[in-house]
Amino acid sequence: MGHVITDGYRKHTAEQQPGERFAYWCDVICDEFVKLDCEPRGKQDFDGELRGGVGIGKLRFSEVISDAQLVTRSRRQIARSGEADFLISFQLAQQGLIQQSGRRAVLKPGNFALYDSTEPYSLTFSERFHQFVVQMPKEVLSRHLINPEQYTAIAVSGNSGLGSVLSTFLFSLMKELDTVQRAPGELAENLVNMIALAFSSSVMLEQVGEHSLAREAIKRRIRQYVDNNLCDPQLCNNHIAAAQGISIRYLHKLFQDEEETLHALILQRRLAKSRQLLTDPAYCGHSIECIAYSVGFSSPAHFSRAFKKRYDVSPSEVR
Repeated sequence: MGHVITDGYRKHTAEQQPGERFAYWCDVICDEFVKLDCEPRGKQDFDGELRGGVGIGKLRFSEVISDAQLVTRSRRQIARSGEADFLISFQLAQQGLIQQSGRRAVLKPGNFALYDSTEPYSLTFSERFHQFVVQMPKEVLSRHLINPEQYTAIAVSGNSGLGSVLSTFLFSLMKELDTVQRAPGELAENLVNMIALAFSSSVMLEQVGEHSLAREAIKRRIRQYVDNNLCDPQLCNNHIAAAQGISIRYLHKLFQDEEETLHALILQRRLAKSRQLLTDPAYCGHSIECIAYSVGFSSPAHFSRAFKKRYDVSPSEVR
């Protein structure tokens, strides 16, 4: 694969004296990413190239072509620096290994993985490699993905499913980066949303053997989605699965061990929200029928029956 980044700046160890090249390289990657320790693996005449200086919104893009090395970020370095970023490495050639939080992600060409600059990690490259890296403040991804820390050091295939969609979009974007700068905020928001979907998709979860922490993270995201969309009378399993980028089968599988079905959860949340509104002085001027519609009920009669069954009192008695 040729260079992904053709604009911006280029830093190459060949511009330095042989004895100074690796020290220069360490400074380059620390300046580009976060404070790190770096050790060469292999030949003495180290060669490394970094391209960067491009991005959209709060997302920064970098490209690394380098000889073998071990990169580590320790708690000491974390304590001494203020960076709080997520990084995503897309492996373009050869192989890499990311280790963080007790997990190991083997990156083969086409794969990508997330890692967190506020926790220790290591990157191991046993041979010359080529990577593309996306870096963003932690709060940016956290707005789209609940507990993104649960997804670190988990390899995602960029050759199938939503991982493939993300990779294709990202590398197509890089070719047109200089022509799409008129709406960088909106474009960055869409890209981050695609990143979140790629990591939270059922394809990714099944790849890691139903990792329990990842399962809980996506279930929390589904519950949040339900709470944010109670007003939609069409809210149902099909719509939820489509919004989360997972299959109906996998959605059912996620909740099969719960005490209540997802359908029952939606009803329970709607009733709880309606009761809150009925007792809120700010809504005293709203009719019971209006409140029923506002939480997604399409029939006031159905709402009254469900409310009475749930709370053993009618909506009017609560008021």
